[in-house]
Amino acid sequence: MFEILIFFIFITFLIIITGIISSRFLLKNTAINLEIYEIGLIGIITLTFTTFLIHFFLPLSKINNSLIFFAILIIFFFTDEKKKINFKKFDSIILSVSILIVLIMTIGYKPNEDYGYYHLPYIINMISDKIIFGLSNIQVNFAWNSSWLNFSSVLNLPLLDIKGTQLSNSTLYFFVLCLFLKESKQIIFKTNISNLFILTSSLYFIIKFSRISEHGFDFPANIFLVLSFFYFLKIFEEDNVELIKKYFVLVLLFSTYCLTIKLSTFMSPLLVLSSFFLIYRKKINIQFIIRPLIFSSTLILFWLVQQFIYSGCFIPFFDFTCFKSVLWHNTGITEAVNSATGAVNKSFSNYSGNLSPEEYVKNFNWVQTWFERNKPQFLDHFVAYWIPILILFFINFKNFFNKRAFLNQTNKKKSIKEFNILSISILLFVLIGLFLWFNRSPVIRFGIPYLLVLNFLILYFILKKLNNNFIFNKGVLVIFVLALVFNITKNLNRIINYESKSYWPEILVFNYSQKIKGNFKVNYPDSNDKYHKKKYCWSIPYICHMGKGNGLNFEKKLSYMIISREEKK
Repeated sequence: MFEILIFFIFITFLIIITGIISSRFLLKNTAINLEIYEIGLIGIITLTFTTFLIHFFLPLSKINNSLIFFAILIIFFFTDEKKKINFKKFDSIILSVSILIVLIMTIGYKPNEDYGYYHLPYIINMISDKIIFGLSNIQVNFAWNSSWLNFSSVLNLPLLDIKGTQLSNSTLYFFVLCLFLKESKQIIFKTNISNLFILTSSLYFIIKFSRISEHGFDFPANIFLVLSFFYFLKIFEEDNVELIKKYFVLVLLFSTYCLTIKLSTFMSPLLVLSSFFLIYRKKINIQFIIRPLIFSSTLILFWLVQQFIYSGCFIPFFDFTCFKSVLWHNTGITEAVNSATGAVNKSFSNYSGNLSPEEYVKNFNWVQTWFERNKPQFLDHFVAYWIPILILFFINFKNFFNKRAFLNQTNKKKSIKEFNILSISILLFVLIGLFLWFNRSPVIRFGIPYLLVLNFLILYFILKKLNNNFIFNKGVLVIFVLALVFNITKNLNRIINYESKSYWPEILVFNYSQKIKGNFKVNYPDSNDKYHKKKYCWSIPYICHMGKGNGLNFEKKLSYMIISREEKK
């Protein structure tokens, strides 16, 4: 337990100093307005950017990752960057509470269901070799790679080894929890749109996402999109030019990053575009966006190139982005990735009729089965969002008769055009987001940002309809304490029933065999256990292929590994 705490604090420190250095480059003097959690989130994005660049030429081994952080430490300690930190802005109580809660959440958590299937094997590939051409030929899941696994890979450090990669979600939850606790306090003084949004979102995430095992990389993608929406609202409300600049850069960075984590955040570009229109309406000189725009564009470019190297397609879900002439292109990759996420995500496994998967997904044949399958989950999410709000409403019932206009005091200062930009952007975000989510891949965890904003809009219009002056200025601390107690209690019960000798999350270890394929050694699971998870690669040494390398060609060109399909005879 103590080991996890020490390494968690150490990694968090490295992420923060990375964020300090990069934020000075991206925001210049505006960086002084950043909170510690915003610096940390920028640090995560910067490290991910660095892994893309390094991995084109080198594996993310323990030595190479150590050199990355050593260079960051050198820059930090031998420049003036450390003198530019506003330590007075650090809230020691919030930091301590957040560390405690995240530590409890991390101890012995059960890895995500896909961890041993393709998350960890992907990381093993990244830390074992530089970028691999045709990696998706080993496993189709590698075709839609997530930048979050790039970030996780850079935490493969000496002493920690592969265990360090298991702290990626924990560090993110720490920064997000600090943000939730700090920003939600503002609603006591001012119930504007952004404060109301972050308060309700905070309580929802603390209650519903109380275990690291529930996260995978859906949580990072969703949280960065939700935070992009939050800072978009703040751009609308704010009049201070320096703060508006900060908020815009955060919207740009977070929106770009979440898109590279998971394509379910496809509406993030709308927030960037709408934010740009807002700062244009506010007549702010846009020269400040040049550096963050170049940085974000390069991040997207790196991600697209990595996708192409892995699969022969820039976006494997769309066939027109594929170059079928390249050696490593997997014929039928688009059909494979779409079938892997199509009928499956529409609950075909729960269907008991006679339709084929292809027929099942047509003409909304899937809706009834899908709804019955997901009805309990919808109810869980609904309760997690609305119960805390109802409690706050009853605590603040007397404010129903308040004559002071808090919900609208910001809006009255804004022009009609600015308000129209806000309204149209939110409606498009929700309507288009929900429509595409429902039609393409209606898994609840993929649609959380859109469902969350929809529920928030319902709440906002209810409050405006009932009383334009309503304010939540009582019970905020109480409801947060209750939410945190629920979170802690749930995790303590899990720890009490935890049977492993190690407090680190479990990585399955089992027998594997080896096969020579050309001049290369191919490892594969060879467990006699019928447990399905022991058929996955987990941390089996590189190269691991569940199919024993059958049907694949392995070769080296200019020191790069190229994996291609054998031609059918």
